[in-house]
Amino acid sequence: MSTTAVRTSGPGPYTFAAMNRLILPAVLVAALVAAAPASADTKNGITPISPKKDQVVPVGTQPVFKGKVRGKGTVWIHVCKKKSRDGEGIICHKEMIAQARKKDGRFKVKADFFDFPEFWLNSPGTYFWQAHRIACDANISDCRQEGPTVKFKVG
Repeated sequence: MSTTAVRTSGPGPYTFAAMNRLILPAVLVAALVAAAPASADTKNGITPISPKKDQVVPVGTQPVFKGKVRGKGTVWIHVCKKKSRDGEGIICHKEMIAQARKKDGRFKVKADFFDFPEFWLNSPGTYFWQAHRIACDANISDCRQEGPTVKFKVG
């Protein structure tokens, strides 16, 4: 007779060690899934990162528009007070249009700032920004590959 006793969790063939081998990985996977940040919207290989949806940019500051990009072409940032899009899916660029710098699958551009009262970064309100790539291949009819539109506030 063996001197080592096997503890079980009750009637049945399962030992505590066997249950731990099953439960521990399941708990770890569940924790990792719950801790993962919600992924941002991606469209046409463009994922906006900053400013985030509903983020408030302080009046009189220069926000930096950042995101991830997959694919060829230059990246442009548009800022507009209206969410409506044109026939190509791009918002207006009445407040700002700027070419972003691309490096290692990321883009960014710092907004220009002009110190006069009517300038959009001095005017509290709701704004929208959108990045788009201009990449013309022979097999596509729309060279402007638009990303998702992000709502943010100046305030």
